[in-house]
Amino acid sequence: MRKFLYIILVSCFSLTIISCAEKEESTTTTALSATASFAATGADSKVYLSWTAVSGASSYTVYWDNATGVSSSSTAITGISTDYYTHSGLEIDKTYYYKVAPVNSYGTGSLTSEVNATTNRYVSTNTIASGSITVGSNTLSGVYGSECLTSASIISYYKYIGYWPSEVNAYGHVFVVTASDSISVELHSFTDTSCSLSSVITKTLSNNVTVGSASGSNYPVTYNNRTQKLTVNSTAAETTLEALLNSTDFTVGTEKELSMTGEIRYGLWTLSGTTLYLADDSSLIAPTSAGTVPLR
Repeated sequence: MRKFLYIILVSCFSLTIISCAEKEESTTTTALSATASFAATGADSKVYLSWTAVSGASSYTVYWDNATGVSSSSTAITGISTDYYTHSGLEIDKTYYYKVAPVNSYGTGSLTSEVNATTNRYVSTNTIASGSITVGSNTLSGVYGSECLTSASIISYYKYIGYWPSEVNAYGHVFVVTASDSISVELHSFTDTSCSLSSVITKTLSNNVTVGSASGSNYPVTYNNRTQKLTVNSTAAETTLEALLNSTDFTVGTEKELSMTGEIRYGLWTLSGTTLYLADDSSLIAPTSAGTVPLR
């Protein structure tokens, strides 16, 4: 009788332990709530994502699409261990949509509200590319453009010297290989900050391009400036350039060609993969350091 009672007591005690363990498990392994904040910022062919960390999260999953309506069935980026992520390798001037969810041992938690960001626009041109130029072991060809730029100091400088009208709010650079020994280096200004509405376009055409021996990834270059082409695309730009070049009459939307001296110019080209950097050229000697604006 005592042995039978002992077995019953042990069995009850075991059941009590199991029940407690199950209760403990159920209170600590539940799906996590969505993070309190989530933000997306567009950049150069990438989007920067950041969010508030969630207590208890072991990782995060980002869901994304190039159209609104992101859900848990959208493309997923898993195993993110930080509260930020850079989504790179994206198309330019395109909007991407995102949600993020915390993950723990229970599984994926609640998704945030949807956010979106647009990658940076690149400046384009109607200059026709043709031919190629050998730069070390690389071949330079086609069109290279910068992002849409809004540096206040640059814009203020060109307005101060009377080259850009007060309407300009953004600008960009373009480099075009126009023949095996010719290039077009261009500066485009815009009235809006997304580089859509043109104000003034300046194209400097050069020939007799000769590439020297490299110093690291920097290549000294010489060429002759032969022609400058200016286009004003607003009445404000027309008024500004006619005041600066008082012997020249401009017409909105019509390219105006100006002769140049043809002096030898010294430049520096730096290639980094498919990205080109141009240092400001000189009439005296090649620059010693690369430019800072990437052209792709």
